[in-house]
Amino acid sequence: MRPLSHVPEAILIALILLAGALNGALYGGVLTAASGAAPVLSASQRAELDDTSGLPGRYVPSQGRQHTQVYGLGDRVEFCDEGDVSAECYASNPPSSGRHLPVQRAVRLPDGHLLKLPPDPGVYEFAIPRESIPHIEEHAGVFIGYNCASEQCNAAIPGLRDLVGQEISLGARVVMAPDPDLDEDTFGMASWTRVDTFDAADYDDARIRDFIKAHSCRFDPERVCPPTAIN
Repeated sequence: MRPLSHVPEAILIALILLAGALNGALYGGVLTAASGAAPVLSASQRAELDDTSGLPGRYVPSQGRQHTQVYGLGDRVEFCDEGDVSAECYASNPPSSGRHLPVQRAVRLPDGHLLKLPPDPGVYEFAIPRESIPHIEEHAGVFIGYNCASEQCNAAIPGLRDLVGQEISLGARVVMAPDPDLDEDTFGMASWTRVDTFDAADYDDARIRDFIKAHSCRFDPERVCPPTAIN
């Protein structure tokens, strides 16, 4: 083998440029089957496409990450008819992806509450706009909603608040709030492309904790989570 010192400078430069081009193609995800390599997906892309049954909740294909106009909206984003996964409506309740309100410092809700968009992790005692939920999820979060009418359902709320508060203290990104879009006496949990709803009679701390642990920071395209999550 000839020592590198004896290789003409022009050839060395060409080799360096070729290596750089191959590296860019690999990490940019543009190498195709013709080169024998599949496109390289990011962790968030893999999470978005992961429809395996091993994860808590039901998989709902992504409806995109586009923004609506700023709050308040003249036209609400409605829920899709069954089987519809267009980008103009929500294919799950609570929403698990799709059009959402952009970042705003504070908006005044019809009930008088001020709310940052997207809401920070926390326990809220008032309903938040459904159009803010996908933005919570885009920021690696989990939304937990409830619509209680019966004593049995309301009796579960204090324990749920404690559970969510504990998970947030451990680093989880969770927003809990009343959700009038849900049927009465129903709990709903959603993260990006995953949703789980159940009757108050089926309330279970473990079910909620498992959902939070599986999905908080699972989808994190904007890298809002620390490199190593405490939770």
